[in-house]
Amino acid sequence: MARKTTILVAVNRILSNIGQAPTTGLLGGNPLVEMAEVVLAEVNIAVQTEGWIFNTEYGYPFTPDENKEIAIPNNVLALDSNGRTNSYLVIRGGKLYDKAAHSFTFEGVQKLDVTWLFDFDELPEAAKEYITIRAGNVFAGRSVGSSEAVAFGQREEVMSRATLMEYDTQQGDYSIFNTNDGYTQYNSYNPINVMRGY
Repeated sequence: MARKTTILVAVNRILSNIGQAPTTGLLGGNPLVEMAEVVLAEVNIAVQTEGWIFNTEYGYPFTPDENKEIAIPNNVLALDSNGRTNSYLVIRGGKLYDKAAHSFTFEGVQKLDVTWLFDFDELPEAAKEYITIRAGNVFAGRSVGSSEAVAFGQREEVMSRATLMEYDTQQGDYSIFNTNDGYTQYNSYNPINVMRGY
C-alpha cells in the first residue's frame, strides 16, 4: 500500500545514502539517526525559506494587540510589506517593527506577505522528496565526507527540485497578465514568489 513520506521514512532514506541500515524508531539514541533528523530539520527550514506556493501568503492580516504592538508567530520565516506604503517592516525581538517610523506600534491591521514554516509532515510530497534527497546529500558529506555519495545524489537532487518547481508552477496558476480573476501575475525577476493578493 502506498504511503506518504513521514519523518521516519525520510530519515531512513537519508541513512541509506551512506549505506546504513534503517531504523525502526526515532527515539533510540543512535547518533547517526539523531544527526539525520537534525540535517532533515535544517534542510526543511532552508528550503521553506525560499518561499513556495504552499507556504507563502500575500496580504495576510496582522492585528495589533492592546498595546498597539504586533507579535510575530514563531513559524514566520519571512515577511514583507506590500511595497505600497512608506513603512519598512521587519521582525525585531519577536515583534513587528517599522524601521521608517522607528516604532513597534501600529494603528491598524497590517497586511503583509508572509513565508510560513510548516512541519515536515504537513508539506506536499514534492517538497518532502526534494528536502529528503537534499538532506541525504548534506548528511553524506558531513557524516562520512563521501564526495562520491554526494556526487551520486546530486542528479537525483536536481530532478527532485525540478519536480518541486513544476508542482509550484502548476499550483500557482501563474499568468503574464495582471488580472483579478484568481490567476497569478508572473514577475520575471522572481519566478518563485510571484503571487500578489491584496
